[in-house]
Amino acid sequence: MRKILMIPALVLMLVVASACQTIGTANDATSAQRYLPNIAGYTATDADNLVDAITTAGAGAALTTGNIPAIAAIERADAVIQCLQETGSIAGKVYTQDQWTDVIPEAGVSVVVNRTRVNQNVIACLSNTRQAGGLTTQSVQIEPCANTGEFSVDGEDFTYIYVGVGNNICSLFQLHFNNIIANNASRR
Repeated sequence: MRKILMIPALVLMLVVASACQTIGTANDATSAQRYLPNIAGYTATDADNLVDAITTAGAGAALTTGNIPAIAAIERADAVIQCLQETGSIAGKVYTQDQWTDVIPEAGVSVVVNRTRVNQNVIACLSNTRQAGGLTTQSVQIEPCANTGEFSVDGEDFTYIYVGVGNNICSLFQLHFNNIIANNASRR
């Protein structure tokens, strides 16, 4: 009876061990990083660290007050995001306008998700144990924009997401993704 139970247990261990291996890198031809826009006139900063982003956004109270469960959750989520970025599954950048032409600079975030790679790597990444003064509301109008879409390249599926504030940034994001679709991919 023990021998009969050993075979399924060994098969299960083999499946779990193979699921702990990641596929792909951030530098290969179908990584999500390859499809982020490079926009002239904007500084692009990698959105690659959740802890830094939370602290920069002013929501770092959990980190400074010693909220251990919140710190642990943030660090674990950060480790999963780092793993997914290293495998080319997801990529994101924050864009800020170099030369302000308005009272409020244009800014935005663009994220690309290679769904094929997320599906291939999510279990391995989850199991991985590494670690404006004087202005009135009438004088400034903030018009946020956002959009999402999908495309495929070489049999791999991608989703893009962007959010921005300003007259030009979203049209520049969309132009970039339209060019990818027109030159390299099929729209879904």
